[in-house]
Amino acid sequence: MFRTTQVISENERVLVFKNQVMKDVLLPGKHQLWDLKQELNFIRYDINELFFSEPNAERLYRDHDVLKPHIFYRKLQPSEVGLLYINEQLRGIVAPGEHLYLWQDAGDIRLDTLTIDQNIEVDEQLMFLIKRAGANSASRLIRSVHSVASKPIAEVVVAREQVGLLYIDGRFSQRLSPGQYAFWQFNHAIELKTLDCRTQMIEISGQEILSKDRVTLRINLTASIKIRDAELVATSVEKVDEFIYKTLQLALRESVGTKALDDILLDKLYVNETVKELVAGQLEAIGVTLANVGVKDIILPGEMKAILNQVVEAQKAAEANVIKRREETSATRSLHNTAKVMENNPTLMRLKELEALEKVADRIGSLTVFNGLDGLTNGLIKIG
Repeated sequence: MFRTTQVISENERVLVFKNQVMKDVLLPGKHQLWDLKQELNFIRYDINELFFSEPNAERLYRDHDVLKPHIFYRKLQPSEVGLLYINEQLRGIVAPGEHLYLWQDAGDIRLDTLTIDQNIEVDEQLMFLIKRAGANSASRLIRSVHSVASKPIAEVVVAREQVGLLYIDGRFSQRLSPGQYAFWQFNHAIELKTLDCRTQMIEISGQEILSKDRVTLRINLTASIKIRDAELVATSVEKVDEFIYKTLQLALRESVGTKALDDILLDKLYVNETVKELVAGQLEAIGVTLANVGVKDIILPGEMKAILNQVVEAQKAAEANVIKRREETSATRSLHNTAKVMENNPTLMRLKELEALEKVADRIGSLTVFNGLDGLTNGLIKIG
């Protein structure tokens, strides 16, 4: 005959098993038990750890009434989420469908439940409490499977001037305006797509394209676009920016590749108008409006640039020569008309002589006159 003594601290509870069958729960204090055939064994628990984590917890609680007064037990429905409070402090979130076993004497226990089968959005006030308690983490999620990778709540943000599209389990759910949102993601895949609905500039840079006459051109294009229908864009293409870029790129190559260099240089608006005509309808079909298109630069190869410079230089020289000849002809014609007028008008001829004398006198510091004014005039005429 043996007697065993168990000393139990304030924060401990001990389960007594006889022949592997639970018989009693020992509370704090000193206990002496007779173990006639050494059939007793004991399992000690620290109730500060809160959870009754025995692997056979469900069976023990169900089959032994002696345990029930010491355990706080709740079972959540598949559509319920629990908020676990200990002494009015939020300690964690209980996953749907969980069986919760807690030591009753661990504190003042309260479990608030929320039904999330119809509405999975978390209101702002509740989300504030959850974040303040640090409960939105995998480590604070209470469930039977301990290796949980995801957080219980998905937090999403829609930036200013953007539109958010919420998808639940791959299906479109609702359109979100700018702001912060939170959603329960138990048994659901939460996905948010955001689109910027402001006018945006798309740059198609450094495109090397062969013209119809086999001249390699390097072209930079700019286009401005605006998303008109966010839902249509999201359902039509996966990466809208990439789709727009490729569409503009192909249209630019088509417009340049069907024209000779001279035609492109003569009609500077041809590329803009052609690209817009080719692209506008395609973008409109996916919910995007093409506002305008413009070619920023057309860069020629070095040798072609030198040739064109020579052509332009020759053209300008020819134009200058034509203008010079036109002016010379006009001056000669004017002199001829003046001579005819003076031929029949001695007074006008005399005035012209005096005008010439004035011009000469302006350039001479001193002047000695012989034979009077007539002699001076006749001498100037002979010199001329």
